[in-house]
Amino acid sequence: MGGVEERLGVELAGAYLCSIAAHVAILQTAMSTPFVHVLVINWNGREHLEACFESLIKQTYENLRIVLLDNASTDGSVEYVQERFGSDPRVEILECGENLGWSRANNVGMERALGAGADYIFLLNNDTSTAPDAVERLVEFARVHPKAGAIAPKMLLFDQPWLINSVGIACTIVGGAWDEGLGRVDGPRWAEPKQVLGVCGGAMFLRADALRAVGLLPGDFEIYLDDLDLCLRIWDAGYECWSCPSAAVRHKFSATMGEGARAHRKYYLNTRNRARLMLRNFPSGRFVGIVAHYAVSEIRAVGRAAASGAVWKAVAHVRSWIAALAYVPKAVRHRRSVAAKSRAIGTFWGLVRADRHFFPGIELPKRGWYTPIQRDWTAQGHSEDVQVHPISSCATADVPAGELSVTHANCYPQLGATRIELRLNGRAIAALRSDGSPRTERFETEGGTLEFFARAIFEAESTGERYDIGGWVALDKPNTQ
Repeated sequence: MGGVEERLGVELAGAYLCSIAAHVAILQTAMSTPFVHVLVINWNGREHLEACFESLIKQTYENLRIVLLDNASTDGSVEYVQERFGSDPRVEILECGENLGWSRANNVGMERALGAGADYIFLLNNDTSTAPDAVERLVEFARVHPKAGAIAPKMLLFDQPWLINSVGIACTIVGGAWDEGLGRVDGPRWAEPKQVLGVCGGAMFLRADALRAVGLLPGDFEIYLDDLDLCLRIWDAGYECWSCPSAAVRHKFSATMGEGARAHRKYYLNTRNRARLMLRNFPSGRFVGIVAHYAVSEIRAVGRAAASGAVWKAVAHVRSWIAALAYVPKAVRHRRSVAAKSRAIGTFWGLVRADRHFFPGIELPKRGWYTPIQRDWTAQGHSEDVQVHPISSCATADVPAGELSVTHANCYPQLGATRIELRLNGRAIAALRSDGSPRTERFETEGGTLEFFARAIFEAESTGERYDIGGWVALDKPNTQ
């Protein structure tokens, strides 16, 4: 019996030691795995929080803290997250107590994250849904690129995820900024990582060490261009900004300015903050050229506003000039503080665009359909003009039962043929191809959802259009709204 007991004791001791070793290994893994804080900024956005938090709790990356950063919501946002997701130990709620706006609220969250030992901070808008492996891919990208201080995931339009929202921020010599890739069809050209001037604050992955080196967002910007200001300072601190297209985030982007006072406020803040961005960050050795471009761009902008009857826009520009002059002393103090750290200002300048002053604009489709165009195909034998809708790489329409007429055409046959797969309720019913003038196909259908999938894309660079096009189509009495 003694021998049996002795063997049993040895086995139990061995099992105990193995258990301790396993726990130590788990602890060591946790300690060696970077700690990520996700800050979801929110103000009365309860309607968005389910999709946002559901996607975050499903992340494959485990060493994660998910924080609702609430700006004194009154719509039950805090209570909803507490009840719906509060049982997950990774989920926290940080209430600001008042509406601090985008910059100041995110600063509160980032200060808390840095104090808690975060290695990375992921700023997210509440109207987003994050791919399950997005955080894991961002952390791995940061590991492979140790100088990356800010990383942009590929942001896609929430309801049309074949279209890009942002792969970074572009900026001009007068501070005009926009999302790179906005409205373009996702594809191979957008799949390669690259250095970018800035990262959109709607989904912004930040290295904690970079924040400790440069500070946080400029709180006096309130909103708009504050994300770009941070990125320019990250460049000047010796870090870089990159896009990481393998990490995907869907975003409920809106291209509208809103209406009334809201639109006026947004326009003014954008205009004012362009001047602040330049005063704080653009290289002093370039100021003569910058001021010349700025003067020209402002005169043109005010002229266009006056000509269109938008007097409020002209007033916004005048107000922004006064605000810029008042801001000069503060900008000078900022520049001196940067110089005191033996840092140059404007190391990013090679990425600033001088070919235009402002974003040329983009049209976003509805369910994949763009505004119809009228083309004259009489030279190809048609007796009258034909109206067709350019479509994106995918388009859908609701159609009634009965005979369905589909007209398809090709406005740029010199670039190749259009190739479109047609599906009804998920079932393939036709393959459309066009080398030129309109052609009409007729089908008997049971009604339902009609889908167009373009297998060839006419890129904007080739056509001169403002968007990529998968074909040109007209339907009889469709519902594309």
